[in-house]
Amino acid sequence: MTESLKLKLMKNAGWLFGAEIISKLLSYGVIFILSRSLGPEGVGQYSFIFYYVGLLGVFSDLGVGYYFMREVAKDRSKAEELLPDVLGFKIVLAIFNFLIIVALTMPLPRPGWMKALVILAAAEAMLTWISYVFVNTMYAHEVTKYEALARTIERTWAFSVGGAVLYTYRSLPPFIVAILAGYVIREALRVHWGSRFVKAIKIRFKPEVWASLLKKSYPFWLIGLFTLVYYNTDMVMLSLMKGDYETGIYRAAHTLVDVSLLVPGIVISTTMPSMARLWVEDRKTLNVLFRKSFQLLLGIGILGTAGYYIFARLGIIIAFGEDFLPGVPVLRVLAFAIPFMFLNSLFGSFMNATGRELTFTKITGFTALLNVVLNYILILHHGATGAAAATVVSQLFVTLGSYVYITSGSR
Repeated sequence: MTESLKLKLMKNAGWLFGAEIISKLLSYGVIFILSRSLGPEGVGQYSFIFYYVGLLGVFSDLGVGYYFMREVAKDRSKAEELLPDVLGFKIVLAIFNFLIIVALTMPLPRPGWMKALVILAAAEAMLTWISYVFVNTMYAHEVTKYEALARTIERTWAFSVGGAVLYTYRSLPPFIVAILAGYVIREALRVHWGSRFVKAIKIRFKPEVWASLLKKSYPFWLIGLFTLVYYNTDMVMLSLMKGDYETGIYRAAHTLVDVSLLVPGIVISTTMPSMARLWVEDRKTLNVLFRKSFQLLLGIGILGTAGYYIFARLGIIIAFGEDFLPGVPVLRVLAFAIPFMFLNSLFGSFMNATGRELTFTKITGFTALLNVVLNYILILHHGATGAAAATVVSQLFVTLGSYVYITSGSR
């Protein structure tokens, strides 16, 4: 691996690491205030709103964003050519997806105020879905500092303004509104900074071009779809099958585990564009980069499992309070998924960057189906702990399937 590549990766990782540390700490602060103010039920309602919108946001991208990032990472001159059509397509998809969420939300067995918050969150999500094209643009140019700043600013807003609103009103609706306002600020910053990497922002609406894009991007959409299912299904199914309290307990445990995911998030965000480029320019260096990333993620993942298992009770009490102690066994089960989550991020990015996205699509597709079945059976009999067990088994399956494929000599 060349020294210039090492320095670039270290610089990008440094920006994302700093932003993620600050963001996670502030996120902890937000959940801490929420859990102390509204208890497990409030955390459960909050989780349902955002996980429900996330789960139903399956038609917001269709893989176009990831395909755009990969192609621009390989050849930056393609940004001017692809961006207008990608933007036009994303706008149409965002509106379409919003209408789907509204239609599916109205008959939900939920209070009217919660349905209104879901629709409001979906409206803001349209901005998120569109703005992420500009994040893809920055990542394709191997620049991460602006996205790091945007995340940090949004989390600072959520903690300060959102926390003040929650402390003042002790009610979920005004808190959600404050959080969404911070998201709007983040999307505006993404567009502002991302537009610096193109000469001009143009939007084209050409369905014939969109059809051509879809032929190349649909595997990435399927991967995203299946990933959404097995990352969001547990929270939504828990809410619908067991209620807000059980969902709040599970969210508390999951929030602690989510903190560890900043490690693969940083590694993958900084190495994926380089992987795509090295696949074309220098496969020997690519293999070195993959091997070192694998060793790093596996080692930290195993340490993470041990730490979470040993300090589960202490972490729950410090972060959420004694009302959330039923989440301790849930956290200990989820801890075993951490090494698999770390490696799956690497395996997926490696196969996507090197043109083997269809293989990863098949693996994640079967896992998504397995995850839904496991969640239904295990949640029905074991509640939140069952949902945690379903996560571990699903992540393990992806790891085994991906590892077998990658080490079979396909590289």
